[in-house]
Amino acid sequence: MRRLFSPLVAAWFTVAALAQLPTFDPPRQWTVTGGQPFQASVVGFDGTTVIFRLPNGSRAQAPAARLVEADTQYLAEWQKRQPIKVVLPDTVGVDAAQLKTEVVSEDATADKFVYRTTHFEFESQGKFNQTLLREVARSFEATYELVKALPWGIEPKPEKGDYFRARLLKDRATYHAAGGPPNSGGVYIGSQDLFLVPFENIGVKLVGKSYAKTEEFETHTMVHELTHQMMHASLQLLPQWIVEGTAEYTGNLPLRAGRFRLAAAKTGLKDYVDFLKNRAVGGVPEPYPLEQLFGVTNEQWNSILTQDPRMSGRLYFTSYLLVYYFMHLDGKGDGQNFARYFREVSEVQRDVERYRREIAEFKKQPGVETLPDGGFRYRGNLTPPKAPAALESDAVRDEFQKRTLKILLDGRTEADLTKQIRSAYTRLGVRL
Repeated sequence: MRRLFSPLVAAWFTVAALAQLPTFDPPRQWTVTGGQPFQASVVGFDGTTVIFRLPNGSRAQAPAARLVEADTQYLAEWQKRQPIKVVLPDTVGVDAAQLKTEVVSEDATADKFVYRTTHFEFESQGKFNQTLLREVARSFEATYELVKALPWGIEPKPEKGDYFRARLLKDRATYHAAGGPPNSGGVYIGSQDLFLVPFENIGVKLVGKSYAKTEEFETHTMVHELTHQMMHASLQLLPQWIVEGTAEYTGNLPLRAGRFRLAAAKTGLKDYVDFLKNRAVGGVPEPYPLEQLFGVTNEQWNSILTQDPRMSGRLYFTSYLLVYYFMHLDGKGDGQNFARYFREVSEVQRDVERYRREIAEFKKQPGVETLPDGGFRYRGNLTPPKAPAALESDAVRDEFQKRTLKILLDGRTEADLTKQIRSAYTRLGVRL
């Protein structure tokens, strides 16, 4: 279990709906097809009808479909600049009393026990007692509900089939043989849409003829990797610090009896630091330079870890601090820029999801062979679907990431943003 920091100051987090008013641009010229040009500012748009404020203060409206192309483009950009109504409940999770877990199959000879919940099918190499089964099931389903509720525009859907899949393995040797990387406590394998974790990394041991929770039972690893699984369609579009920072953020939210306490995110931050101070090898890692991490590409991230795997602690820790900052400390503390950022990403994400559906259908055609790594090869007379522009190459993806990160900068330089982040954490007793 990873945990975080020194005493933090008074509550700052508001969970009620945050009222946001539209921003008004100066008047500009508009043209309705078949009508006369007029000067006005936009004050509202519901996706169909535009509400204008005229220079004399009066209001008028027009169907967006009748605007000329230049005006519709301006309107699309105006929408992107508008504040988002961010609503975060105190808690998110599942009603443990209503949660149903099905035993699909049990084969002690093959060490294969399969369980199913509403959204998950998970395989264990040992029989779970009822207490452990209930805890794992509600942690899985609560993570699904959490990621869906956060203002990141995520609609979790299995990449393959009707259920998200996971395997819980009896030892680290089996975990590594199944694809778990060295020096990892759990992994989400995107090409297989599969989450793997060894029993010992979540605090599970054999008691009698079934496996049970120990005093060391923890959910951080499960929640972290499940968050990756829930966000599968977005992962290629996000810089690695957001990929890992969002998973660290969810993994450190207080979770009890199948319910995450979003209103206690600050407590999760403090507990994480306390854990690092008291139990982690090396204590609290020195944060990676913020101004460098913010713009690091995925290739640069991998290069850093290849050159020195010990850097992972610094990278993950700093990624968490960045995501926490944008969720709760930036601007008015309402997560506005982070929500706007994910709104921009979600537009491309829909194209990615459509492309993956098309690829799945393409692989079913005669003459297409699916390879072990998830790729495919096909006869020359076939034409595979075209990938979204943002995924055409690593360079194009990097440029997309750089452009969308400007939303988080919100007109600030990276140096100015770094100063604001350091100042915000200093007020919480955290020095970067």
